[in-house]
Amino acid sequence: MGKIAVMLLAGLVLAGCASTAPTKIGADTYYSSKTNSAGIFGDVTAVAGSLMAEGNEFCAKQGKEFELATQNMTGNIPFARLGGASITFKCVDHARSPVMRPDNGVTTITR
Repeated sequence: MGKIAVMLLAGLVLAGCASTAPTKIGADTYYSSKTNSAGIFGDVTAVAGSLMAEGNEFCAKQGKEFELATQNMTGNIPFARLGGASITFKCVDHARSPVMRPDNGVTTITR
């Protein structure tokens, strides 16, 4: 009976983990996201770091460098939603400064 409980618990934990592989959204530009599978005890900054590491590996396989464009993190809300993170990035020949744009990649034109 103990083995069944462990398997059910493992299944519930894995069911809460959703992830998207790098998806091309433009010229050398990709989107990736991941849900925090640790629930209210998870750290969404670690999820964002994991996405960046995966993006870096993805670009390195193409012989290019990872360049972060935007990053979005959503915190955990107990009994409502799991937190997570998403990033957009480019695979470029030579990455520029790793500092994100202050507008988080969104430009607003005001007149």
